[in-house]
Amino acid sequence: RQSQFSFDHIFQPTCTQEEVYTHVGKEVVASVLDGINGTIFAYGQTGAGKSFSMFGKPSNPELMGIIPRAATAIFDRIQADVAGTEFSVKCSFLEIYREQVKDLLNPKGSALKVREAPRVGVWVEGLSSEFLSSPEDVLEVLTVGEKYRTVASTSMNASSSRSHSIFMMTVEQKRADGGILSGKLNLADLAGSERVGKTEATGHTLKEAQTINQSLSALGNCINALTSQSGGQSSNANTKFVPFRDSKLTHLLKDSLGGNTKTTLLANCSPASFNLDETVSTLRFAQRASTIKTVV
Repeated sequence: RQSQFSFDHIFQPTCTQEEVYTHVGKEVVASVLDGINGTIFAYGQTGAGKSFSMFGKPSNPELMGIIPRAATAIFDRIQADVAGTEFSVKCSFLEIYREQVKDLLNPKGSALKVREAPRVGVWVEGLSSEFLSSPEDVLEVLTVGEKYRTVASTSMNASSSRSHSIFMMTVEQKRADGGILSGKLNLADLAGSERVGKTEATGHTLKEAQTINQSLSALGNCINALTSQSGGQSSNANTKFVPFRDSKLTHLLKDSLGGNTKTTLLANCSPASFNLDETVSTLRFAQRASTIKTVV
């Protein structure tokens, strides 16, 4: 059966990392520097290129992914400032592994708790932060964090991420007139959905796959609840319960999905006919998510 989908942009298999960043990340990063929170997250089946899109090869200018390019854009903007603005940039890096939140910059620490308060929103208690002064600092943090991220080999992906990771950058600006502007950028590389029959996962890896799929299912449930509100709009006047607390991932992404944040979803798909069902599923998820309306 033939299906049709409509998106803001469709990338060809030959597209460059720079092209992906221009269409996916550039506008969101600019908004963060204007004081509007932003989120970019990559979604798709295992082995579809999510981690490459988000991280790429940070030391290679042509193959750098969205995260190092976003960091470079932020510091380029800082360097270009002539208004006497004082900038403060800090970051945190975490993974959600089998429903436990772990600090990738403090790997020996215990699992962290996700907290929420009406005036503060959602945050991770005890999550460490590193202050940054250059794109090179970001690359160093990414290198440290990626070293401790949980990966495993499956029949579908030789280095399959077994956790969701979220890299967070906060930019605070103190202007010469005394005004303060703050924006937060969330950059999420989600673990890929898996069909165990294809990945041939067993034992510990199988349990990881089951947790990943449950987490992504919770994300899908939140998307469905948000889009089933009248006109696809998330409003106080017509509110339907959205199960954000069903998983750590959806709880952390609550503001990104239904709050005061400019959010971009990058749907990664395999062109192989072997993965047709998974590709169609990813496209349906992305199209559904694109109908969410939030007020920024």
